[in-house]
Amino acid sequence: MKPLILVTAGRQNPATPRGEVQFVTTGCDLDYATATTRAGGAPLLFPCVDDPEAVASAVGAVDGVMLTGGGDVVSLEYGEEPHAASKLQDPTRDAMELAVTRRALERGLPILAICRGAQVLNVALGGTLIQDIPSQVPGAIKHYSEGMEPVLLHSITIEPDSLLARVMGTTKTAINTWHHQSVNALGRGLRVNCRAPDGVIEGIEATDGRPILGVQFHPEECAARYPVFQTLFDWLVREAGARRRER
Repeated sequence: MKPLILVTAGRQNPATPRGEVQFVTTGCDLDYATATTRAGGAPLLFPCVDDPEAVASAVGAVDGVMLTGGGDVVSLEYGEEPHAASKLQDPTRDAMELAVTRRALERGLPILAICRGAQVLNVALGGTLIQDIPSQVPGAIKHYSEGMEPVLLHSITIEPDSLLARVMGTTKTAINTWHHQSVNALGRGLRVNCRAPDGVIEGIEATDGRPILGVQFHPEECAARYPVFQTLFDWLVREAGARRRER
């Protein structure tokens, strides 16, 4: 049996012509599933359901968790009023992903948290977010690519003693980036593992060696072209496989 990886899915409410039935879809970018499968895992999409028992059952059945990208976490979740630039909130998704994260932490499952996922991980552990980098970080570089395809837009410096450095095999790399928010005050038991040149936190991980990695960039988009990004998915599936063998 391949390791089972719970992959969180977002929601979309597409505009429909007048008179047609409105519907809500769920899903994520296929690249998340492709990179997981390439690593030898079996991805299972988990939709936005606000049901703690369903979350507990799903997390109890898998070997690892991936928190995917998406819109902004509702700022009241970390005790702040919303910035004027905040957007694309989904309280039901927040509830689901915060519950998934906390349950996965309780079970000691490996977690790979990507972009919004890293922010969810930080908030789940009591941390806060910078709500709008362009207006709140003096001298900020561009963190939101608008290229025709995934662009390695800026560099990051990775802490040499970090899990991220061991997984990626480097202490400096260029990354693709699609975010206007980022980690601010760290959640309990978390440390910074990489930063952008302007000081913005681009990654977090556990201080005590638990298999928890959060990155603000999007490795799934570049994993096929740049193998250094596939290492993150290989790590998750490898850790999940070890967890499965322990069960």
